[in-house]
Order: sequence, then structure tokens, then C-alpha cells
Amino acid sequence: MLFLAVYRMTVVTLIFIIFLASTLLQLIWWLGLFSRLAFYSGPRHDRNTFAMGAIDHEPLAHGPGPIGDRRSEIENKKARTHEEAVSVIICAHNELLNLKHLIPALQAQNHPCYEIIIVDDRSEDGTKEWLQTLVIPDLTLKLIAVSNCPQGQNPKKHALLQGINAAAHDILLLTDADCYPESNYWISHMSEKCQGDIRIVLGYSGYEFRPGLLNKLIRYETIITAIQYFSRALNKSPYMGVGRNLCYRKSFFVQVKGLKEVLHVTGGDDDLFVNKYATGENTAVCLDQQSFMVSKPKQTWWTYFRQKKRHLSVGKYYTMSDRLVLGIFSATHIIFWSSLVSLLITSTLVYWVAAGFLVRQFALSLVVEKSSRKLRDHFNIGYVPFLDFLYSLFYLYTGIAAWTSSKVNWH
Repeated sequence: MLFLAVYRMTVVTLIFIIFLASTLLQLIWWLGLFSRLAFYSGPRHDRNTFAMGAIDHEPLAHGPGPIGDRRSEIENKKARTHEEAVSVIICAHNELLNLKHLIPALQAQNHPCYEIIIVDDRSEDGTKEWLQTLVIPDLTLKLIAVSNCPQGQNPKKHALLQGINAAAHDILLLTDADCYPESNYWISHMSEKCQGDIRIVLGYSGYEFRPGLLNKLIRYETIITAIQYFSRALNKSPYMGVGRNLCYRKSFFVQVKGLKEVLHVTGGDDDLFVNKYATGENTAVCLDQQSFMVSKPKQTWWTYFRQKKRHLSVGKYYTMSDRLVLGIFSATHIIFWSSLVSLLITSTLVYWVAAGFLVRQFALSLVVEKSSRKLRDHFNIGYVPFLDFLYSLFYLYTGIAAWTSSKVNWH
């Protein structure tokens, strides 16, 4: 009995030490490395945006009107002809319904000169036929129909390369078919950041609000991811971006041979490019709320699992330093919750455990609350502890599946 008591005390003590270590590392990560976005004030015009909201915001959240006359927009553009032309690229596979929503929103963009390139990747829902009949006055709409994908290349990356090759302008602005801009100034705000020495611009794309736990988890995970990649970029150490809202120069992409080394990898057409070629000197972030995109969230846990599995599977191709930073963060996140639960069940150190939990929770909630306001997806802080616990379980399960799976599909 004495042996068992000593053994139990030793195990509990070890778990408590692990809990304290993971709590300390989490505090360093949240209050140090990942707090930059939360406390970022930005240039003067950005400060006005953060303080007052998007006063001139022209929301499209409920969908734009039908494709029609653009004369009023054209008149507004005449005084801004100094802005550089942009090629907007969307790769689509069976996205007809989403394109019918997105294209009018892109048509309404208040930018002097831009073209829309739709790369139809072997769709079977009539996408190609609909686009061929579409006529939009005063706007260049290019259709690139992909009929086959070369062996050894990922279909999404092959489609993206076709769109880039067809682009007439040097500034490329990427999004997905199931997204839409929050305002008519998305193109202008993203492209104006891509000037001087800047070759890559990281934007934000949140998800629509819908009832239910899955939607809360999706939006929470999106905010956590944005906090990480924006904070790292603001600290001159960019490591990823999201293809739902990403801008870079075609000349730079061609110069570095873009995705040549990862053409065979499923996923990562956005973050692998940023991870390899983005630096603190050639990369900027765009946090103007009128530059944000909105995406349509997954409706089932299975489809969300497949999406996250695909996203996490490309992490193995990140640089060693980025894998180390993100690995330590993810490991301490999971260890924090597992050791917390273990101590609450087996230990009498309830007050110490509660203190560690509250300190870490305060840091996390502070960063999430301030960051989510900047990203226009303000979260009820009361949901954060449960969502963070659920996220740790989901991340553990999805991460294991992603790293052990030999096949991940785009479609």
C-alpha cells in the first residue's frame, strides 16, 4: 500500500510539473509570439478602421444583385486610374451555384482595371457552358477549361498554374469559388498593399455565421489560425497564408518557379508558396476590414474533418523552424488540456490547477477577443474554454490522420 501511495504521488507530481510547463509555454506563445495581431494598431488609416469599424463598408453578405449595368461604378473609378491592374483568379470544380453568387460580387468591385479568370477544373455541373454564355459589359472575364491533369501533378495546383499563365496583369489576387468579398473595395485594398518591395500580401477570410456547434468550432479555428499567421507576419516572420484571400505578383511567382517543388502535393497551393518564399521584407498583411472575404462553412463534421485533414497534411512540407514552432505550440496545447483533466480527476492540488487554468484562459481570451474584433467576427468569450478544449481534441485526431494518411484528395 505504501508503495502504491508513493507511486501515485510521484505520478501526480510529474503530471503537475508537466501541466505547469505546458501552461508556461502556452503563456509565452499567446502573450509573446501570437499577441501581435491583438495589439496591432497599424498605420493611421488602419487605426481609424479598427476604432470606428468599416464606416464606408458596402456589405455583400446577403448576396449582390444580378449582373447588369455598371455605369455608376465606372464613373467612380475614373478618378482612381492610377491604381494598378489586377488579375483575379478562381479555380473551380463543380462550383456553378457558388460562381453565380461570386461573379456578380466581383463585377461590383470598385477598382479601375481588373480581369476575372475562372479556371474550370473538369466540372460536370454545367460550369463551363454557363460561363461561355456569360457576357459582362466593361469587364474582362476569361474562362480556362482544364480537361485533364498531367500525371504527377495535383489537379488544384495544375489549374492554378493555368490561371496564372493566362493572367494579363502582374498583380494576382486569389480566392475560392465558395467565397465572396465583404465590400466593393476588396481588390483595391489588397492590391494597394502589393507595392514597392512587397511581393506577397496576406488577407483574411472568415466564415459565415450559422447556428450550431460545428459553425462555432470552424469560426474559432479560423480565428486562431489567423491570429497565428498574421502575428508571425507582423513580427517579420511570415509562414503561411490562405488561398481564399491571397495576393502576389506574377513576376515574382515566375522568378522563384512558384509551386514547382510541390506540384505533386495535395493542398498547400497557398501556404506552401508563402512558407517557402515569404520573408519579413517582401510580405505585408492587409487588415482593412473592407479587404476581408467571407467563406461558406462546411455543413457536416465529416466534410470539415476532410478539409482540415487536407490542410494539416501539408504541414510536413513546412520549413524545419516553422514545424518546430507550430509543433511545440500544438503539443503544449494538447498537453495542457490532457494534464488539466488528469489532475482534476486524481489530484488534491485543485486550487493550483485552477489558478494555472485561469491565468492561461485569461491570456487566450484576451488575445482572441481583441483579435476577433479586428477580424469582424467577435466571439462570445464564454464559449472560448469549451471551444478550445474541443479544438485540441479535434486537432489531435485530425493531425494524426493527416500525418499517417497516404492519400488526400482535393475534391
